[in-house]
Amino acid sequence: MRLIRTIATVGSYTFLYRISSVIRDTIQAAVLGAGPVADAFVVAFKLANVLRKLFAEGSFNAAFLPRFSAILNKEGQAAAERIASQVLTWLVFALTVLLIFCFAFFPAIIRGYAPGFAPGSARFVCAVELGRICFPYIATSFVVALFSAALNTINRFAVPAGAQLILNILLVIAMVLGACGLPTIAHTMAVATLLSGVAQMVLLWGTVRYNGLKIAFTCDLKSKETKEIFRKIIPGAVGAGIWQLNLMIGVMVASSLPPGAVSCFYYADHVNQFPLSILGIGLSTALLPPLSRSIQKNDLKKANIQLNLGIVLALALTLPATALFLAIPAPITSVFYEHGEFGHAEVCATAPALAAFAVGLPAYMLAKVFSTAIFAQGNTRYPCFAGLLSVGACIASISLLSATMHQAGIALSISFAAWVNVLALYVFLRRYKSLSMFFDTWKACGVLVLAGFLMGGCLYGIHSAAESFYLTSVWWCIAYVFGLGTIGGLVFWVSGRFLGGFSLMHTLMAYEEEEDESQSTLRERAG
Repeated sequence: MRLIRTIATVGSYTFLYRISSVIRDTIQAAVLGAGPVADAFVVAFKLANVLRKLFAEGSFNAAFLPRFSAILNKEGQAAAERIASQVLTWLVFALTVLLIFCFAFFPAIIRGYAPGFAPGSARFVCAVELGRICFPYIATSFVVALFSAALNTINRFAVPAGAQLILNILLVIAMVLGACGLPTIAHTMAVATLLSGVAQMVLLWGTVRYNGLKIAFTCDLKSKETKEIFRKIIPGAVGAGIWQLNLMIGVMVASSLPPGAVSCFYYADHVNQFPLSILGIGLSTALLPPLSRSIQKNDLKKANIQLNLGIVLALALTLPATALFLAIPAPITSVFYEHGEFGHAEVCATAPALAAFAVGLPAYMLAKVFSTAIFAQGNTRYPCFAGLLSVGACIASISLLSATMHQAGIALSISFAAWVNVLALYVFLRRYKSLSMFFDTWKACGVLVLAGFLMGGCLYGIHSAAESFYLTSVWWCIAYVFGLGTIGGLVFWVSGRFLGGFSLMHTLMAYEEEEDESQSTLRERAG
């Protein structure tokens, strides 16, 4: 039950973040449209955000949190604070050197990240300018990730999850204020991105101090644990952030397509990120600390319960969104973005990419569960191998599909690569004989997939009969999407419950709550 509560806490704040992201993207689409300036900002902003998710929230979190948790449990708070302080000091030094290097060679970075932007063109020059402003956001994200991991280890999830709202709040304010003497509104948005990173860092530092953790700069820099944490960051980036890595490849290829393709790809990804971020971040954030503790204490029964509960939750939470995005991608895209400079033609270009992204939603969530179980055992090599296989599959698929399907082909390739990643992670997870999927988990997954197909088929049938009506007005389109979403959710819930797909989830929740209560009783007796 604690796992569910944690997912609810993190998920609720992430939900607020995604709602604010929708508002931000809607205003951005209306203000910038899908033209050259929009493409330039998307490239600069996406570069900073993807690297943040790939390294800071992905690999660094996966390398630091299990080690910090182990030291805290075995050696006490003072030892954990010492390691965290050493990591913070090395981080700031390394990131300062990296930023100086990147500022000097940023045109080359943009040429590599967006090869379709011709050097000297307006898109290229604007992307370089915006990228230099946004890029320090990555440095602040590493520090934020360190403080967040420390707080999550002591079961403080609310502030780390809520801090990300600052980014969207400042970006919306920037768009409302306008250019403010800068060349474009995009430049104001880039400045807001940088300021949001600083604000998040200050907020998290204050929260860490408030909760009694003393993490600060130190002159004591020699530690085997610190070296081990940094040694795992690069392989962890491939393993923990494979979706983001494939998105980077997708943006690189989309930059070679006609103007507007990068923006349409970006907008489709952001709609897809709505359920993906809320559920994926909530599940992985909730699962990693308890799994790490259970494995470190050799409590394999509880670790298996948490793993199997995570698998069932991953499908139960994402399959309805997958069915919805596959059945009615155009109305959903229209609700989010068809305003101002973003017209019906842009909706038609974005909707197929959204449907293609949706194919990979369950894979992303399952990969979060499998990789978390492997990371909890201190292993970053296996997810790295799985990630490399996924990248190879992504590149091969993009080379076949992008020429004919454009941004939709790129999105479909990323989804295909996500399923390759899941399969490889499952094979690697089987190497740990102590962790495995229950037979009942397989049955529950099959039932949930069937419920998803029933939901998707029902929505597709209704939409085929009433497709012309949702174009009547904006408000009718919103009501149309909300109504179909409600009908689809009911179909999924009723069919899943009737077929028994949710029974295992309730059983595992009861087991987890029983284990928590028994351990609390033992601690009270020991006390």
